[in-house]
Parts: sequence; C-alpha cells; structure tokens
Amino acid sequence: MITNCQNSGMAVSADDYAWVNDFSALTEAYCAVLVRGITVEDFLRGMRAEPQGTVTGYAELERRTWRLWEEHSGDLLPIGAVTVPGDQGEWVLGLETNGYLGVTPRLVEPLSRGTRLVSHFCDENAHDNFLWYEDGTLRTSFEPLFPDERDGSTPDELVGLMEEVGFVLDENEEELLEDPPTVEAAFALAERLTGVHITPDLLTKATYAFGVVPHTETRDP
Repeated sequence: MITNCQNSGMAVSADDYAWVNDFSALTEAYCAVLVRGITVEDFLRGMRAEPQGTVTGYAELERRTWRLWEEHSGDLLPIGAVTVPGDQGEWVLGLETNGYLGVTPRLVEPLSRGTRLVSHFCDENAHDNFLWYEDGTLRTSFEPLFPDERDGSTPDELVGLMEEVGFVLDENEEELLEDPPTVEAAFALAERLTGVHITPDLLTKATYAFGVVPHTETRDP
C-alpha cells in the first residue's frame, strides 16, 4: 500500500506542470530529487558533495552549472539543494542541470534509508528515469518514455497514480501521441508521492545550497 502519497494537491497532473517548458533545462537535460526529513547539509553530505556556498534563483544555478561543466569537462558534477514543504514536514529538493546524481543508485539508495526518496531525470539524448525509494528499497523504477516497462520490489504499485497524472500505459494509445508529456508527468507523479508542489516562483526565488560532486563518486568501487 502507498502511504502518505495523497495530499491536498492529489488532483495534480501533467497539465499542472506544463510550465516546465518555459525552463529549457527542465525539458532538455535535468535531474530532480526529493528526500523527506533531512537537512540540506545532510543531503549534500549524502550526495558526497563538497559545499560551495549558495546561489539565488534557478537562472544563476543554471549559469554556475554550465560554467563548471566548461571548466572541468564533467569531472565535477554540480547540484543545488533547498528545503521545501511537503507531506509529513520538510523535504530537500535537489536540482541539477545536465546532471544525473539524483538517479545514481550508489548515492541515492543510502540517502533513502529511514525515509522516502523520489527522483526523476532526463538527458539531451532522451534517456530518462523515475525512481521511488522507501527506506533503502527501490520500490518502483521506470523510464518515463516507456512507462509500461517497470522494475523494483513493487513495480505495479504506482500504476493508478501514473495513469492519473498523464502517463500513457496503453501501447496502442501511446502510438497516437506525437509528444507525450513525460517530463510534466514525472514532476506530477513526484508531487503525488511527496506532497512537494514545485512552481516557477519557487525555482526562481529559492536560495540553493550549491555543491560539487567528483565524478569518481558516481562509480561503483
């Protein structure tokens, strides 16, 4: 049974996240991760990030990210983190432009122990992923472009919510859609699981703790 997933915003769907198309990085190459009940400092530590101060606003987070990519060619992976309200208290939202830390099992599985972690990702080559962890266990994972192919300890537990937010699980129906709203639906499903309502205002006004993760930390020993 899914617990604590349906909040006052339970009717949210992909349509409510159509605004992400105004943030090019959120439709081209991004990663978002939500973790319940930890501090920003604990989050960065769990992601093995070296703190680098703060940045204000998503635009500055994006600019600083690309500067690091240009200077270090991917050897240092940037991530921003901010505390946000959600179900059962505060969560940490981690955001990456052109990143994948939030869907790296070596990092997020330990971070999810004792709590809930939800993350989703898409890159410029249309590779994507959605993960739901509960207390160190991967409950459901799938590629938003192929939502009918799922994995995890409970791969079918989110099917109802997935259909409600806008994922098309019928292959015949999916073929009729030229551009399914996979990113928008991923944001909506994450809200259903966390109660965290992400808005343009939140992204543009937030002060993010900024950290960098050495690329070597993403590799299994």
